[in-house]
Amino acid sequence: MAILLPRKPTLICLSVLGPICVVDGIVKKDTKEILLMLAVFIYAVVTLFNDRRKKLAYKKAREQSNSITSTGNP
Repeated sequence: MAILLPRKPTLICLSVLGPICVVDGIVKKDTKEILLMLAVFIYAVVTLFNDRRKKLAYKKAREQSNSITSTGNP
């Protein structure tokens, strides 16, 4: 699945499927499945938040650079 989809949709799918698989692991009492899917879920959520934070920082820096160049020209 990860090879066929772009990065963001893959992370969204993993963040949705992670808790579902954790619950399934709890029902089956499979510790390996619980730990693995918990790790995958945490990775997906943290990556999505970091991507969003980087995107906002880039946007803010770009706006600041545009405002400096536009006010510098008479």
